[in-house]
Amino acid sequence: MKHLWTFIGALMLASGVALGAYGAHGLQATVTVQRSIDAFEYAVQYQLISGLGFFAIAWALNHFKESLVNLAGLFLLIGSLGFSVSLYLLVLIQWRPWPLVTPISGGFMILAWVVFALASLTSHPRRSIF
Repeated sequence: MKHLWTFIGALMLASGVALGAYGAHGLQATVTVQRSIDAFEYAVQYQLISGLGFFAIAWALNHFKESLVNLAGLFLLIGSLGFSVSLYLLVLIQWRPWPLVTPISGGFMILAWVVFALASLTSHPRRSIF
């Protein structure tokens, strides 16, 4: 499972960099509302942060309770995809499939890191952290 989280993190980072480049160089040709441009930038920012988070999830599988870490990874995946994709859809095609996707997805990202924190407190490290 560790390799899966690393793979997902790498894909999120690669696509986040690509979308960030598009946002910096091509988005303003199609989107003129500053609030929409800001929303796109937030989506990219949270995608990149979450991408790095998946590397933390993969690392933690060697150190903390695996079931909690994998649960945190699942919540992070649901949250980060829901949050960023919903904002991308809103900005790029003015389509918002469900009005509460973005805030609920943000809640999933918060929940992911709360579960991760619980995993760190309730686990006896299987290996030395350093």
